[in-house]
Amino acid sequence: MQKIILIVGQSGAGKDTLLNGATKYMRCNFVKRYITRSPDESENNYYISRKCFETLSKTGYFIAEWRAHSNLYGIAKDDIKEGTNIISVSRQVVEKFEHIFENVITIEITAPKEVLLQRLKERGREKTKEQQKRLGRTYEKINAKKLVTFNNYLEKEASSRKFVELLKRIERNDNKLLSRK
Repeated sequence: MQKIILIVGQSGAGKDTLLNGATKYMRCNFVKRYITRSPDESENNYYISRKCFETLSKTGYFIAEWRAHSNLYGIAKDDIKEGTNIISVSRQVVEKFEHIFENVITIEITAPKEVLLQRLKERGREKTKEQQKRLGRTYEKINAKKLVTFNNYLEKEASSRKFVELLKRIERNDNKLLSRK
């Protein structure tokens, strides 16, 4: 049986840092994304050209794909395995996964604005104006059947420990922590 744990959240919320930490303690399938932007050393993805992405898309290679910040992102069909699959995605594709798979849980990673700003500055991918623009965005409520919010405001090690605890509870089917539609 396949269990899908989707990780969503605003830029700077710490999704990739939490996922990288969790790989040390979890024996799950951490699914890589295909991305058309320059590599970021904090992320473990496949970085490909736009032309290559478009070719893969036309052949039906992706189970889900989306556009964000002028880049294309995709999840390969063949990368979803039996057991627990943990995937960082856009909130745009949550319902698509819920339509395809029976057992989908979404974790929204959040953090206070001042923490987000500091992380965006440290990451250094955007200039100050773009960072402010990202922070000023409003996001629609995530329309997920099973949703958990994880506030990633603690120091890196403490947050990583709490995140792994959450993932293990989800893997054990501890549904008390889930909100429903």
